[in-house]
Parts: sequence; structure tokens; C-alpha cells
Amino acid sequence: MFETIIADLLGINGVKGVYISDPDGNLIESESLGTADDEVCAALISDIFNKAAEICEKLSSDTLELITLEGKKERILISKAGNFILGVIADTKANYGLLKIEVKKAADKAAMV
Repeated sequence: MFETIIADLLGINGVKGVYISDPDGNLIESESLGTADDEVCAALISDIFNKAAEICEKLSSDTLELITLEGKKERILISKAGNFILGVIADTKANYGLLKIEVKKAADKAAMV
């Protein structure tokens, strides 16, 4: 059901994995180019989003839209996508502006499912 969304994101240069989960961390669908356990990645991505959303709400009374985690080699973008959570893992050399735009578009598409 999310194949097109995942394929579009994986088509971006530098994207290594795409994970769609429910808010409880249950993997709905994924595709990764690495050896990571997709179910574990989806659970961790959901956990990060849920905790950050709670913090954001308490500190600023605002709704969280996008989280970006920066490592030395990889960048993780996490977004709410309707009733789902969308996580994208990409190389830090990937175009960050393009990633943000495409993750937003993908989240909007996933929210319609």
C-alpha cells in the first residue's frame, strides 16, 4: 500500500532506508539498503517521534512535524504521516533541502491512506 511512497524516497540519492510504522512502533512497511533489522528501526523511529512530540507539546504547546537527527555519516528524518510515522535514513551527503521537501510530500501522501 505504501510501495510508491517508499520507492520515491529511495530514488533520492543517498537515501538508505524508509520505514513506516504505527505510533506503537509496529512496522507497517519498509525498504532498506543496509543490514539493519527493519522492525527494530521502525520501533526506534516511532519511539523517538513519540518522545519528541511529548517534549515539544510540553515546552511550546506546539505540534511536532519533523525531527532531524544528524550523525557523522547519516541523517535521520522522522515525520508524522496521518496515523503513521515515517522515518528516512540517508547519508549526510544527501541534499538536505530536497530530503525535507520529499519527506513532507511522502508524509502527506501516507496520511491519505
